[in-house]
Amino acid sequence: METGAERNVLAFVDSDYADTPYDKWACDAGVRPHLLVSAGKFPQYRHIPGAIPVAGYPHGGEAERTALDLAERMPPCAVLARMEGDLLRAARLRELLGVPGQDFASALAFRDKVHMKTLARQSGVDVPEFAPVRVAFDLFGFVREHGYPVVVKPAFGSGSTGTHVLRGPADLARLLAEGLPEHAEVERFVEGAMYVVDGLVVEGAPVATFVSRYLNDCLSFRDGTYLGSAQLTRAHPMTYRLIDYARKVLDALPTPECTTFHLEVFHTPEDRLVLCEIGSRTGGALTAPAIRAATGFDLDEQWFRAQVTPGGVTDTGVQGVAPGQSAGWVVFYPERGTLAALPEDPPPFVAEERLRGTVGTAYQGGEKSGRYVAGYVLTGVDDQEVERRAEELARWYAAGVRWAGNDGGDDRSDDPDDSPN
Repeated sequence: METGAERNVLAFVDSDYADTPYDKWACDAGVRPHLLVSAGKFPQYRHIPGAIPVAGYPHGGEAERTALDLAERMPPCAVLARMEGDLLRAARLRELLGVPGQDFASALAFRDKVHMKTLARQSGVDVPEFAPVRVAFDLFGFVREHGYPVVVKPAFGSGSTGTHVLRGPADLARLLAEGLPEHAEVERFVEGAMYVVDGLVVEGAPVATFVSRYLNDCLSFRDGTYLGSAQLTRAHPMTYRLIDYARKVLDALPTPECTTFHLEVFHTPEDRLVLCEIGSRTGGALTAPAIRAATGFDLDEQWFRAQVTPGGVTDTGVQGVAPGQSAGWVVFYPERGTLAALPEDPPPFVAEERLRGTVGTAYQGGEKSGRYVAGYVLTGVDDQEVERRAEELARWYAAGVRWAGNDGGDDRSDDPDDSPN
């Protein structure tokens, strides 16, 4: 590994600069960042000398070709990827270069939901009945055996894109008319609340772990409902149970020496914990900012430090949020129409505001759970207060956002009485 100022870090970047200020982190760690940035995110990174815009970022091989060229000229001490869609390419590049970090087999176990649930079940983790769907007969057979409702999703998907809940033959017929997702998975629908465990693994063990619960669900972007999350404090009866569960899931998979993780788990009415899925990356939306607002712990910065500087993690042993110091986040999705105005002056409990929507831009409704027009980090004493404030925030947002119809009609405000509550 290089020393001093010659130590290079190569990163695939498709995140907002506010989430991954690699130049600031690299300066503190004494490394040089070389960033391969998607064209859509590049304007946020153009001030960094080592940032390179990549056209056709998700596909086409340009990111891979550029990465190999850079690595030949400036061998990296670490290859980084924060976003779900970059994990496999980064893992393969590490193997090609002989750079330490998550290998391809590990990344695949966290990306392929069929493989993931197979490994988890073999280790005694409770998972829903599931099966791969390669042709329509696979889906027919699963429904015949297990009945409705079922969930069909891409095995390599993220952000709930391509996820369908089938509650009867009519839903099945609509899905088949649209076409099955590529490399799909089907599983039995699980009733219950959705909890989330996020954390940081260093030297193969979790050193920081945080528990939250969703407000609404990850398919909210389809019906115009907001999606939110609220951190559980250490006083909540589910917190340590879910932290222990997360360790069990991590032990069941080929977890890398260093990674963030994002675990989603159902808590059923029968008091079972059932795996939804787990990713070897930071949770989406405003997960990391909410954790930072509640605890001061910067999940992504500590992940960066752990990968580029051995012993560089400065905060360890953080388990959950202290009582009285909860936080959460809420995101609002686009409607079909032109964004005419976003609300101003959020309530005082909002700790951070992220406005992604552009006034004057036409949108076609929600596309995936991570693509929102406005997001907010909010604080409260516990998850219950955060939830109440999320409902208040939704009413404030509905009163201030305005959309112009595609037919050229008058601008309109969402009726506060129709906002989620």
